[in-house]
Amino acid sequence: MGAYWATLLDVTIPILLAVFAGGLLGRLRPVNTQSVADVAMYILAPALVLHALVGGDTGRDALDVAAFTLVDLAGLWILTALTGRILRFTKAQRAGLMLTTLFSNAVNYGLPVCLLAFGQTGYRQAALYVVGQSFLLFSLGVYLASAGTRGPGAALAEVRKTPVIYAAVAAAALAAWGVHWPGGIDSALGMLADAYPALALMVLGLQLARTDWRQGLRSTPLWVGILLRLIAAPLIAKGALWVLGIHGTLASVLFVEASMPAPVNAAVFVEQFGGERSQVAMTVAITTAVSFLILPWLVNAS
Repeated sequence: MGAYWATLLDVTIPILLAVFAGGLLGRLRPVNTQSVADVAMYILAPALVLHALVGGDTGRDALDVAAFTLVDLAGLWILTALTGRILRFTKAQRAGLMLTTLFSNAVNYGLPVCLLAFGQTGYRQAALYVVGQSFLLFSLGVYLASAGTRGPGAALAEVRKTPVIYAAVAAAALAAWGVHWPGGIDSALGMLADAYPALALMVLGLQLARTDWRQGLRSTPLWVGILLRLIAAPLIAKGALWVLGIHGTLASVLFVEASMPAPVNAAVFVEQFGGERSQVAMTVAITTAVSFLILPWLVNAS
């Protein structure tokens, strides 16, 4: 029970306060949410990737993390695609379902949880997972968000304009060459990287302030997305770990990270590119709220 309250105080409350701050601002003043999302996506997110990758030590866990990420993603993709077609969701609804099911809130929520539950070793392993998730989220995620409203050609054009992709490639090359940022550049990137989670959470709050909860709660895609992220995602993650034979602390870290609620970035993307804003924002909010209750179980089940 002590671990539960420690997680609540150290991880959950900061997240809730940032979301509440964005929602309160949206209620009190007219805010151009897309402009705020632009700052998060085009400036802060690339800085986060460059700061995390360059100068880091990936270690021998990198291949296991990459294999798990791909197997887990494939399982979730197949399940989500079949579900969306069987239930005859619209193109935009299927895109929203993909965004909230394929990816987890590995950065803003998962990293602090892994640090608390598994110490510095778990935190370093979680950082490897976050790098892969970030690359997929800002490539495949941008494509899905754009394709939901603009079509495949326009979606690919948006992916090519996403700076995180180029930041990840550049950072991986610099890390492979053993490059470290000079102190001043590292400090600047660190400041921008630290600003990203809070701004992304405030974008979610701004979106929720404009959400019609009574209408949104009657949405079938919303509840399907919640079930897929909170129930199907942990089960598929367990299956992927079993198939790949990953054990120990790394297995625990990957299970917890893959079982996190829907990512705040999904809300940022639909604000940037259009789509089912209410469905995505409410899926993120509800899965995050429910995760506060099931988090101790996730850590123990890992």
